Amino acid sequence: MSLLEVDHLTHRYATTKARPVLQDVNLAVEPDEVVALVGESGCGKTTLGKIIAGLTQPSGGTVRYEDKDIQSLRGRAKTAWRRDVQLVHQDPYSSLNPGLSIGTTLGYGLRRHGLATHRTVEKRLLETLQQVGLDATPAFLHRYPHQLSGGQRQRVAIARAISLEPRLVVADEVTSMLDVSMRVAILNLLLKFREERQISFVFISHDFGVVRYFTRGGRILVMFYGVVVEEGPTEQIITQPRHPYTYHLLRAIPVPDPDVAEIRRDEDVAHRLQGEPSPTGCVFANRCPFAEDRCREAPPLAEVAPGHRAACFFPDRVPPLTELTSLGGPTDAAGTGGRLRHTEETGHAT
Repeated sequence: MSLLEVDHLTHRYATTKARPVLQDVNLAVEPDEVVALVGESGCGKTTLGKIIAGLTQPSGGTVRYEDKDIQSLRGRAKTAWRRDVQLVHQDPYSSLNPGLSIGTTLGYGLRRHGLATHRTVEKRLLETLQQVGLDATPAFLHRYPHQLSGGQRQRVAIARAISLEPRLVVADEVTSMLDVSMRVAILNLLLKFREERQISFVFISHDFGVVRYFTRGGRILVMFYGVVVEEGPTEQIITQPRHPYTYHLLRAIPVPDPDVAEIRRDEDVAHRLQGEPSPTGCVFANRCPFAEDRCREAPPLAEVAPGHRAACFFPDRVPPLTELTSLGGPTDAAGTGGRLRHTEETGHAT
């Protein structure tokens, strides 16, 4: 039994008259597994994450946690699920209430779920601050969000989620609002909790370099226009994509070899993608260099290799990305073309 299962999920916002934001999305997350959702802005990644965390109710389909529909949960069962599934938001500047101190922000959840009492909550909070690399002092608990740096705020947001001892964390673009020096420190912090507590992650990002670093041994789902177009093990998706959209996303990753970069630029000029997403059939058909009349029908998400599926009628036409295979590590999270740098951010105010 999977920890989390998303079945035929569809969602449409009331103000949206066109195609649904999410269309027939299926997803399964096993215990102690990391699944990344990758795609360009507006493809539905964040909406899917909010639905999984229970912040948005889908228009259709089901989300089951431990084989129970989360919409049917009531009473203690719903409270237990709320504790087990936590969300770390993208923007550390808006995800924390500016009118509440750090101690109040972190302490409410602990008391609400019976993990601490009024007498023991401060000790528990200081332990949590130390775990996430912040100043484990009573003075820090009395600070407000505006007194913290961006990296510190994101650590507080992570502390709020981790302190409840969840089994699944939805991490929505947790490094995109941070500068380069802080990104790897935040990723390493999450990886530490993943290893120590066997937490499952739904990791949302548009950056394949960050995804490759975080989801080693995990899986990637590539989304385009609300549809999952490819799914598979991390290294297979990155080095041997089988959907044209995934291929073009990966070609946007900077490479350190200037000769390869020049070839890419020349090819991109000659084969520039144009056209709006297709409202019928394959969503990528209007931009796909391999599209044929058959693509007026929607291709199924079919297996192209063990554990690797693609929604394309012509997956064999997608070439491998040998230049990414040769890289010894992930690309720089800032998109500079180097490797991710292993630096740590201190918990002191800047």
